[in-house]
Amino acid sequence: MKPISLDLRQRIVAARHKDGQSLGQIAERFRIPKGTVQNILERYRDAGTLEPAPQNAGRKRALGEQEVKLLEAKVSERPDWTLTQLRDACGLSVSLVTVHNYLKRMGYTLKKKSYTRASRSGTT
Repeated sequence: MKPISLDLRQRIVAARHKDGQSLGQIAERFRIPKGTVQNILERYRDAGTLEPAPQNAGRKRALGEQEVKLLEAKVSERPDWTLTQLRDACGLSVSLVTVHNYLKRMGYTLKKKSYTRASRSGTT
């Protein structure tokens, strides 16, 4: 969801401080939720700015680029290793689920006793 424009934020603060309107009146006037008005006014009061707060970019990746390359090299070298063996050989301090998810993201699937790249053509 996009943040409310700076212009509208300025009008909300002006309506509260200059006109003395209540949160409900401001919300009705600008046709936005009362909670949004409250959040904007609190941000202005606490941070002194009308700029929207930075959006959360999500979790950071558990493995860096070098670690992913090392993991891929180890899988190519020893495709029959278990997740635990791969994690230990690469010196990673992550869970086995993380190792599995990275292998899955790289296109590897577990077939019988070794990891192989998934078929891209759809045929076996």
